[in-house]
Amino acid sequence: MKKIDFTYDIEKYEIFFFNQLSEKEKRLYAALEAMRSGYYGVKGVSVRLSINKHTIRRGKKELISGQLPFNNRIRKEGGGRKKNDINKQSY
Repeated sequence: MKKIDFTYDIEKYEIFFFNQLSEKEKRLYAALEAMRSGYYGVKGVSVRLSINKHTIRRGKKELISGQLPFNNRIRKEGGGRKKNDINKQSY
C-alpha cells in the first residue's frame, strides 16, 4: 500500500485567508496570532503577514479591552475627504 503525503503549505493558505479579511478582521486576526505566538509574537506575525507592528498592537488592545464595535462599518465615520460643497470657499 502506498503512503499518501498530506503535507500542506500552511503559510500559503494563511496568507490567502488573511488577504480575504477586512481591515478590522485583519488587525484582530494578526493580534490573536501574535498573542498565541508568545514573547516575540508581534514581530514574527508582522513579518509573516506583512502588517505593521503598531497595527497588531492596536488589535491586541482592542481584544484585551473586550469592547469591540459590532457594526457593519469597516472604518470610522467622518474620515477621508469632506464633501465638495464643504470645501468650497466663498469668494
